[in-house]
Amino acid sequence: MVPLMATEFFKLRKRMMTWVVALILMGLVVLLYSVLWSASSRVQNFGEGHQFTGIDLRQALFLPGAVPYALQVVGTFGAILAIILAAGSIGSEYAWGTVRLMATVSSGRMKLILAKLVVVFGLTAVGTLLAIAVALAYSFIIAMYYGGASGSFLTATFVGDQFAAYGRTLLVLTPYMTLAFAVAVLGRSTLAGVGTGMGVAFAEPLINGLLGAAGSPWSNIPHYLLNTNRQIVLLQNKVPAVLPRLGGGAGGVPVHSALVAGLILAAYAVAFIAVALVLYRRRDIGSSQ
Repeated sequence: MVPLMATEFFKLRKRMMTWVVALILMGLVVLLYSVLWSASSRVQNFGEGHQFTGIDLRQALFLPGAVPYALQVVGTFGAILAIILAAGSIGSEYAWGTVRLMATVSSGRMKLILAKLVVVFGLTAVGTLLAIAVALAYSFIIAMYYGGASGSFLTATFVGDQFAAYGRTLLVLTPYMTLAFAVAVLGRSTLAGVGTGMGVAFAEPLINGLLGAAGSPWSNIPHYLLNTNRQIVLLQNKVPAVLPRLGGGAGGVPVHSALVAGLILAAYAVAFIAVALVLYRRRDIGSSQ
């Protein structure tokens, strides 16, 4: 699979879409930090009961909070960009008419589609690291400006927490990414994958609210859907309380533990991957042209 992965990486690396997605993600980090930095100098007191001050917000933007908040941004907005990347990686093969050629020259259909998935996941992981790097650079500038730059927070516990948060962030992105990939295979189209993935990402929180208001048994359905469990997992990332939580919460007291929520998300991802593999294996590639 290594040659196939190298080929897929080369194709995605050369596509403008990949770089645009990366730039959008980094731009979101810069935008949010700029807005919060500006707010920290304009707002005296805020929060319920005015429990936070502008100084509290400014200090939360310093280096210790950079990594967890960057991961919060990626966990919320990165799902949309991962959807675009995943759907485009396979849907474009149908649009360009190269799907039959790639399936023919590769050593097997399953190896080809798995190579695509591995490369997409790898690029998502790298994009997350880029967002972290941008947040660290911006936080360093803010800390230097106010004379609060210090490396004393770098302890083994802190580093371990950030690696765990990084893993949790990639976990919550994976179901959306694999959903878009599977639907792109089903619909033989990038648009089908992107449309379905974004529809789920945007519409599910609204649907969850309606189901919650409908009472039992409807109110129990959101407990097993993507958005609720994504929020439960993201709540484990140690973001400073003064910084706004993006994407809402898990709807009051979480109905699952973080472990159960993670397993639910992993089960969705495995199911979507299985669907993509079965569809791609059984499909008559010649009829897709």
